[in-house]
Amino acid sequence: MKVQCRRGAIRHALDPEEASRLLIEEYSRMAREYDTYVTPYHEPIARRLLELAYVKEGERILDIGCGTGIVAFEAAAAVGETGSVVGIDLAERVVRHAADKAAALGLRHIGFEVMDSRDLRFPAGSFDAVLSGFGHPLIERGLCFEEVHRVVGEGGRFALCVWNPVKAQEKAASRLVREMLERRRPAVVATDVARLIEARKVLASTEEGKETQSAEGWIRLFRHAGLSSVETVEETHWATFRGPDAYLDYSFAWGDNEREWRHMTAESRESFRTEFHRRVTPLIADEGLVVDWNLRYFLVRE
Repeated sequence: MKVQCRRGAIRHALDPEEASRLLIEEYSRMAREYDTYVTPYHEPIARRLLELAYVKEGERILDIGCGTGIVAFEAAAAVGETGSVVGIDLAERVVRHAADKAAALGLRHIGFEVMDSRDLRFPAGSFDAVLSGFGHPLIERGLCFEEVHRVVGEGGRFALCVWNPVKAQEKAASRLVREMLERRRPAVVATDVARLIEARKVLASTEEGKETQSAEGWIRLFRHAGLSSVETVEETHWATFRGPDAYLDYSFAWGDNEREWRHMTAESRESFRTEFHRRVTPLIADEGLVVDWNLRYFLVRE
């Protein structure tokens, strides 16, 4: 399969399944970096997800797209030893990393498995609640939601957190990093970077990728899967980073971003940092760089 690596001329040679796999592999590759630089900032979001889902002591919880266990470990604390938590993900290294953390903490009521959320290996009614903090599959979400419908017991709940693109601000730090990467991208990029750029474009161009830009699109997917009672909560979460460099560490804990960063020259990386520092100056308060993340929580009941 030949991929044109000149900027602006990349052909969509990947199919959505392969595009999804490439990004999952990159996430897997960065497991330790992700846990170091992302987990501390996403833990409050995970706690809010559990609060909205009314997770209680003694419940059986499934965390889909668990990653390094941000939601799963919060859930394990909430349900206690009389409950149980299973986290699943297709990224093998992050699952292994999460399992190692659980073992080090001596937690016996939490487990992690490599599993596709579109094809769950659990009997019907196995869980009281299914949770997902940014962990939904990149494609065929409808199949995942049908499986969620099957494995939650009567009266079970499903709580999902996603980024809210509608309220994303043009000057938000995350958009700034993406804009700077794209503007500074050389005319000819490395093949591995080109394939990841292509993968993002392929996934964004699918009908499902377009539909899930809106809350209504998500709700249609839930209802088509038989999950008809849906509540949407939109909130802004404020995160404080020690400074611009801490935010860049966070941004480059994702494999696709990290590859672009790694392929830059030392001079280009320094120039990038300098420009980023200058442009986020209005966001810096006494306590550090303050960013606002606009989120959607979907609370779905059987």
